[in-house]
Amino acid sequence: MRIRLPNIIELTIALSVVAPLAHGEEITVSQEAHVHGLSELSIAMEGEKLEIQFTSPAMNLLGFEHKASTQKDLLAIENTASVLRQHETLFLFSGGRCDHINTSIDLTVLIESDEHKKEHEKHEKHEEHAQNNNHSDVVASYKYRCENIGQLRALTVDVFEAFPGVHKVNAGWIKPIQQGAATLTPSHRVVEFR
Repeated sequence: MRIRLPNIIELTIALSVVAPLAHGEEITVSQEAHVHGLSELSIAMEGEKLEIQFTSPAMNLLGFEHKASTQKDLLAIENTASVLRQHETLFLFSGGRCDHINTSIDLTVLIESDEHKKEHEKHEKHEEHAQNNNHSDVVASYKYRCENIGQLRALTVDVFEAFPGVHKVNAGWIKPIQQGAATLTPSHRVVEFR
């Protein structure tokens, strides 16, 4: 019987269930809460396929969550996207060889559209309008092909140096017959697949 790789939505639902850790501690991986300093990492594996989704409040990565309307804001978005594209520095695999297929980064919620600019011009209280729309998440997805995914023992996550606003990452992983979760910090950056 062949098991198909769950898509990110299915993975998010599966990981939102409480997952027991090795020492009996339990954590919940849930993408519903928007907490500054906290990011989430979802990892799905099957056959030769491995997918990683990193989700974080924009505040953690950019220092703001409002629609970018200045050159400074747009440059910050461009720099953040550039860092997120550097998968080889953000994720280090142990025990298996995985080749990067593609990366997808969604920062569109932070880029001010022409319609939004016109809306701003109509409002006298520009600051109040901007504050009503201040919770934005950045989502980066990474796809890999691994020669022997069974040999993959761990993933080191190096987002803390690149993004000092990230203080903790709730990570969850799933493969056809096993799943797990871990809380990552600057001093504990490794997700072990066991």
